[in-house]
Amino acid sequence: MAEKEIEGFAGGWANSDGLVEGRDFHPQLPTQLHSILALIVLSIYDLCQCGNKSRMRMRANQALTTAMDYSLHQLDENATEAQRRAWWTAVIVMYHSSANNDSSPIISISDPRITTPYPRFDIQSKVSEVPWSHLLKAQDAIVSVCAVMRPVTGKSQNGSPALDLREQACRLDRHILSLAADCDHCDLESGVAENDQAENLAALSLWKTACAMTHTARVKLHRYRAFSDIPIFLEKHCDLTFLKLDAFPSQTASLPAQSDLDSIFPFTQTESSIICLKSSLAISRALASLPHSGLSPLRTAEIDEQRANSNAAGYTGSLPFFKCAAMQASYVLYMLVHRVRAALSSKRLSVCYPLLNHPEPVTEVQDAKRLIEELRNGAHSMIVCMKRDLIFEGISGMIRDLDAAYFSLFPN
Repeated sequence: MAEKEIEGFAGGWANSDGLVEGRDFHPQLPTQLHSILALIVLSIYDLCQCGNKSRMRMRANQALTTAMDYSLHQLDENATEAQRRAWWTAVIVMYHSSANNDSSPIISISDPRITTPYPRFDIQSKVSEVPWSHLLKAQDAIVSVCAVMRPVTGKSQNGSPALDLREQACRLDRHILSLAADCDHCDLESGVAENDQAENLAALSLWKTACAMTHTARVKLHRYRAFSDIPIFLEKHCDLTFLKLDAFPSQTASLPAQSDLDSIFPFTQTESSIICLKSSLAISRALASLPHSGLSPLRTAEIDEQRANSNAAGYTGSLPFFKCAAMQASYVLYMLVHRVRAALSSKRLSVCYPLLNHPEPVTEVQDAKRLIEELRNGAHSMIVCMKRDLIFEGISGMIRDLDAAYFSLFPN
């Protein structure tokens, strides 16, 4: 259907009043944008419902190139809100598909050919454009992290890590930290809390997603240094390694040793662990703040029954195409639970002091248990967030693995 629409609209732009009558998109949407939005929807569907990252990328790239064929990237301040949103939504989905496939985007947000202004939310706030720009900057940071870490994690065809990895990692970390600070100083939430109009909820959703993606970029930069990519999940999710129960030796055997990381990475294992802890809890808070329908949390055994009983027409949850953020953060929290519990069992809690809040020898056990409880609450919050969107079959495997890991650590 999308391909047929593209052919039908390939004749170029109609006049500015070329609005659609009798269609279900939106009364103020020009017909020329239908093909682009259809491809965007198909791209999200391929990921959320089918779990097909390759097809998502194909659709996303097709949406972007179609938008460029219509010169949506070269508009000025006179561009309509529909044109702005169509263009920048296509860019957002294209960037996300690139990160999911660990590949470079077909166009950068810093490309000088792009002149189209950011969209503006119709809300009572001075920062109505900020969610769009911040989300794009966060996605750009994730793509940059993927490129920098590819040689370290053994996914590069070029062999050993670049000699300037230390400088690149430091520069990226400073940039991401600056973006994270912007998350904390934006007054957007106070401007949308008064009512639940569509624009307000959309602005809040985009902003919380931007915050989650910003901290995801930092986790991806530090996760390997902190935990050496040790697998804990049974299935392949995002860029996380998984347990190959029928394979030996370990799939991580060819990755750099800890001593090698000490020489090429600018952060110690402890420093990266602390950063991952802070960012993972921030991701948990951001995802928990996304507007949702208030569905109750479910156990894995109830997933199929809940999906069968779900009323898609009345669904008001979120699109789970950013759920890799939850997987990244959950991995960190589970790994830290293992680490702290191991220190408790061996009576060597001093090795975990950097993770604790003002630890002292006489209170270290309670300090450690308090941290474990905080980790548990963060992990549980993300499972609840994932299960709100279980109407989408593409994330069912993620939920199963999160549930399995959670109940193995917290069986009661």
